[in-house]
Amino acid sequence: MSAITKQILGGAKWTSLSTLLITVIQIGQFALLGNLMTISEFGLVGMITTITVFAQIIFDMGIGAALIQKEKVTDNQLSTLYWLNILFGLLVFGALFALSPLIADFYHREELTGLIQILSIMFIIAPFGQQFQYLLQKDLNFQLLSKIEVLSILLSFAVLIVLIFSGSSIVAYVISQVFLYSFRGLAYFAVYQKKWRPSFVFKLTEVKEFFSFGGFQLASRLVNRIGANIDMILIGRFLGAEALGIYNLAYQIVTIPVLKINPIITRVAFPVFSKHQNDHKVISEGFLNMTKMLSFITFPLLIGLIAVSELFIEVFFGERWLVAIPVLNVLAIVGILRVIMNPNGSVLLAKGRADLAFYWDFGVMILYGLSLYAAVMSGNLLMVAWIYAAVSFINFLIGRWLVKYLIRLSIKDYAAALMQPLLLTLIMAGVAYCVNVLIQSILPDKTVLQLSLSVAISAVCYGILVFLFNKQIVRNLFNKRTRGQLR
Repeated sequence: MSAITKQILGGAKWTSLSTLLITVIQIGQFALLGNLMTISEFGLVGMITTITVFAQIIFDMGIGAALIQKEKVTDNQLSTLYWLNILFGLLVFGALFALSPLIADFYHREELTGLIQILSIMFIIAPFGQQFQYLLQKDLNFQLLSKIEVLSILLSFAVLIVLIFSGSSIVAYVISQVFLYSFRGLAYFAVYQKKWRPSFVFKLTEVKEFFSFGGFQLASRLVNRIGANIDMILIGRFLGAEALGIYNLAYQIVTIPVLKINPIITRVAFPVFSKHQNDHKVISEGFLNMTKMLSFITFPLLIGLIAVSELFIEVFFGERWLVAIPVLNVLAIVGILRVIMNPNGSVLLAKGRADLAFYWDFGVMILYGLSLYAAVMSGNLLMVAWIYAAVSFINFLIGRWLVKYLIRLSIKDYAAALMQPLLLTLIMAGVAYCVNVLIQSILPDKTVLQLSLSVAISAVCYGILVFLFNKQIVRNLFNKRTRGQLR
């Protein structure tokens, strides 16, 4: 096993445990919200989530990626960037607070004004720890990062539970998000104090080089997120909160595991690839291994979800949400494409090509925008989901060409990396469907037990298949020797 694969696996061990715990907690959180909120209120959650995503990207300025990518950073540069983070946090707070009535008017929901103003408070507190998060990532200290993230999500979920039964569900959700990001920022600040503290230095001339890379990265992330969230924006604007509530439930069920699985590998891969940025062969090997590992995890989760989607929705969210099942099944395809596309970003940034990432994302954003606008105007949520899946596939093909261009990736090797996980998953999905039908004939009432049996039997089947066909990968993943890679 190569050194770069060992480093990726070593970092992945720590992030995978935290990811599993965070995914379970967040699914539980949305199950709680889905049962207590009206469909319209759940649409407000989608609006708040979209606003948070864009505000965080603007706040970051792309400097985080530049800091990780740059091999050597001086103390003066670190201190200047730190105070810039604080300043930008205050600017984002002020902008969100001032623009909240306009955003609420865009969505035709007056209650969004107060909710956005509460949400903006996080940008006063979180910036104090933002840079320390990037430094921990640059140091490959994923053990400490994982501990902070798990503790933060646990405490924020506790805050949500306490508040949700003592007042408005949507206000409780917003406050829990403010607590999550604020506590996490302060925790990063606290744990890094012994290693580095900012000085009272502010020399913009010394950080100009960060803005070239960071500016393209900021622009790239903005257009990428617009492309990825334009469906939510358009549905909320033209179809209303109730339609967005249905779509958002399906979207969250698919993207919670997707957004948590990706960092298991890609979060580790960016700093690792950056250390080997001039070696195409090494990066190609790491990229293929990342793709295969992500496929082995993602394919069974999302294709398996399609096999038991009706049972899953009825058990955890109730009959009123069954209308979301067709949309959920289509968005699962989008989720799969997202995961296997995600390593592209690590390669582009490691190679210092934030400019290329921006041009790509800008073109795709235009394609998404025009296609989804036409779909939303049809008034059919399922049509929106299918158009989203089709454009995502086109985006996937473009991404493959870009990676081939940058690191001379073999398309044949890439297809081989995807083929085995896909075939094993299709076998597992067939087993899951048959088991589900059999159990329903024995236990006609849809219960947690019925879902648990279907999932458990299918998971065991998949685990056996993976072990039989990939004994070496399984042994490498659990080999104790990899624990020392991050020390």
